[in-house]
Amino acid sequence: MPLRLTLFARSSPVSILDPSRPILVYLANGVQGRAVVRAALRRNLRVRALVRDPARAAALAGSGVELVQGDLHDAASLRRVSAGLAHAVLQIPTGPAQVMGSAAANALAAASACGFESLILKLASASRPSPCPEPSFVASYAVEDLVRRSGLPFAIVRPTLYLDNLLKPSARKDIAEAGLFAPPIPAAQRIAWTSADDCAEAALTLLERGAYGGDHRLAGPESVTGDTFAARVAAGLGRPLVYRAQSLEAFEREIDAAMGAGSGSVVASKFRYFAGHPEEAQSILADPFAPRPGLEGFRPTGITEWVRAHRQALLGTAG
Repeated sequence: MPLRLTLFARSSPVSILDPSRPILVYLANGVQGRAVVRAALRRNLRVRALVRDPARAAALAGSGVELVQGDLHDAASLRRVSAGLAHAVLQIPTGPAQVMGSAAANALAAASACGFESLILKLASASRPSPCPEPSFVASYAVEDLVRRSGLPFAIVRPTLYLDNLLKPSARKDIAEAGLFAPPIPAAQRIAWTSADDCAEAALTLLERGAYGGDHRLAGPESVTGDTFAARVAAGLGRPLVYRAQSLEAFEREIDAAMGAGSGSVVASKFRYFAGHPEEAQSILADPFAPRPGLEGFRPTGITEWVRAHRQALLGTAG
């Protein structure tokens, strides 16, 4: 199928989406997928939420979405859940390039077979072709390349780093009990932090406007060092916070203890890449949001604003 790439941005707030036809949301029971579901429901859009195990998606079932079971490695199940739809927000679980590519190929084959009109690809990170030494970047590129060659109208949304990392149990414990945030990133590294909800809002905005062909780097409105980040978070919490960079070796040991031997080096690979390629870290992480055609008027959420909205979850009973 020949490649069709168009870039079309509507300045009008009127959506091109048919509200009677659900949007297919992949990985709907994960942090990123649930954010997309929320963004769609805020727009009074119908959602078909793809999950592997409906028994573990009780919150989605109670939100009014159409819950469907499917597996990215089961092509027949994807064709079944894609029938009758026209648009999707596609996310692929992070993993080896071959595994991610196979999952993406199945999803794209189902979309093409069912006559989809467009999809938004939400990547978890930057992407680089091989021989880039960072495996997750190579894997993201493999997925992106398949989408670009699929012939389907599409747009890409990719984050810098997610503020939602603050909500991980270990991070929340440090914040609530010790007033500490300790990521494996030097305090001098500037980051324009984004959020799962901002990336979801961007994806739905692009779908509504029919804005295809763009590659949208989702970042926050300001680029901050670790110490400034801590000050912004402290302002949202209403209590002090210290940023203390964790060594990559200590980070890897923690991941190994939690996920099994060898897991730490895989998870830490991206941070080692940033440490060894400061110019890449700058372009991927540091620059504030700059809208491309299709996201005109999009306002990213500031750090303090986001923290205030999540204060109870961050502090728990300590708040």
